Amino acid sequence: MAMADDQRVDRRALILDAAVAVISRRGVDRARLADVAEEAGVSLGLVQHYFRTRERLLIETFRREQERISRIWTAAVPAGTDPLLRLAEYLRLSSPQGSASAATPFDPGWSFWLEFWSKANRADEIRAEVADIYADFAELFRTAIREGVERGEFHPVSKVDDVADRLISLMDGIAIRTLLGGLERDRMLRLLVDAMCVELGLDTRQRRRAIRYAQRAAR
Repeated sequence: MAMADDQRVDRRALILDAAVAVISRRGVDRARLADVAEEAGVSLGLVQHYFRTRERLLIETFRREQERISRIWTAAVPAGTDPLLRLAEYLRLSSPQGSASAATPFDPGWSFWLEFWSKANRADEIRAEVADIYADFAELFRTAIREGVERGEFHPVSKVDDVADRLISLMDGIAIRTLLGGLERDRMLRLLVDAMCVELGLDTRQRRRAIRYAQRAAR
């Protein structure tokens, strides 16, 4: 019985991974259940068994991808890490320079989220998931910023939640520009680190430390 349960979990995960690949490659509106089944190497009936409808599969795929990114980022940057370096690492993992160690390579990863935003703009059921999907992700930034403030190292220009939201929004926007060719790929990380330093009120020494770390880690 336990073996059957393990197989069921594995198949479900396999289908969700396949959905990420299909959405990134074909776009969310052209991602059919049959395409996902073919990508996963399973029957269409099995996909329907686990997810019933295409909308349910999309929602579960978006949720799982965000949870997966949060887990990988948390494992890559332990809670005890210096908060400044932790934030610099989060920004690096979101950039082309961090794609080798990120949850997903830069282009398919950001293509996937571009499709998510596009679909959320047109479908109320998907839009309802936006706040929950971003909650865990934003908390990684908020926690690091709060720790830096408590240690007297950060002097943010406004409330912690506002700083975190601005950094995440800037990261999303710059990533999309970079993905679409509107910004040189080697500029994204530097622009994000510069913005982080301004938002956190860092002095020259801290700024140099953050930039050195991000550049060294990106090699």
